[in-house]
Amino acid sequence: MKEILYTVAKKDNGELVTASNADKGTDFFCPVCNSNLLLRKSGNTGKNSKRPHFAHKTLTPNCTPETALHFAFKNLLAEKLQKKLNENIPLEILWDCKECDGEHSGNLLKRIKSIKVEYNLTIAQPDIALLDKDNKVFAVIEIVVTHKPEGKVLQYYKDSNIILIQITLTSDNDIENLEHIISKPGIVNTCLNPKCSKCGRSQHKTIMTIVDAPCWKCNSTMKVAFYRLAGVTIDPSGFTPDEIEFARNKGVVIKNKYSKTSKKSYLANTCNNCGTFIGENYLFKQYAAPASFGDLLSTDYEIGYHCEHCKELEMYGQAEK
Repeated sequence: MKEILYTVAKKDNGELVTASNADKGTDFFCPVCNSNLLLRKSGNTGKNSKRPHFAHKTLTPNCTPETALHFAFKNLLAEKLQKKLNENIPLEILWDCKECDGEHSGNLLKRIKSIKVEYNLTIAQPDIALLDKDNKVFAVIEIVVTHKPEGKVLQYYKDSNIILIQITLTSDNDIENLEHIISKPGIVNTCLNPKCSKCGRSQHKTIMTIVDAPCWKCNSTMKVAFYRLAGVTIDPSGFTPDEIEFARNKGVVIKNKYSKTSKKSYLANTCNNCGTFIGENYLFKQYAAPASFGDLLSTDYEIGYHCEHCKELEMYGQAEK
């Protein structure tokens, strides 16, 4: 971790100011211990010069740059959020979802009516709490410099259906990048995808790939449809009626064919010119894999949602525990 400096101080009126925006000749105080700070701002940018920062005249025990960074970021972020809320300006955030492995975005302030710093929830006291019109905590923001929220606190948020937004700071430069950091926080424990009616887990988007490729037998151009599920390539034999209809509407020819290899009939991608079909054994090697590497022209379509958990149980015949 890069050395953390005191880069934020308080003025006489309690206003927070960053070292880069501060001017000498003013009294500055530590936001943590309230002792006097000196502005170190040489203007030099050489190899061994330090960026603008503050320094204690007399260092107070238990006051650390990490504590000051946490305090400053928390309060400056709360001010930023409150200003946007007052002016009815949305704050779009983007996050990688750990439940569905997808990416979500949304207006963080859409349902928020008030913002509280260090809001007491008895079991937890989040750095910033976002409250809705009913004065209930809708989401919390926890800022991590050295200490992550305890397990019992995380469980409380989960049990209370409170969205947790966790931001991890690594440098005092994060103060200058505050708006960018909140726009893509490290952890957001909510998934916007619909829940499975059977198991209650978040569903995954179903992405159907349609490939324009030559028929392996007559070399005529044909369309081949499939999607990936739990690491397995699913051909039309595993499509739902709606998925079959979607593929057909995109020009894919799907017909019931008999396979001498597997000795059974199933729905398969079929060449409209010669009637040859793409068997289960050749779909991945000749079409799906080359398409994934860009060797074949393909288009992806979002066609709905599926539950990865229930589909895996169905595919592998496991009993749900």
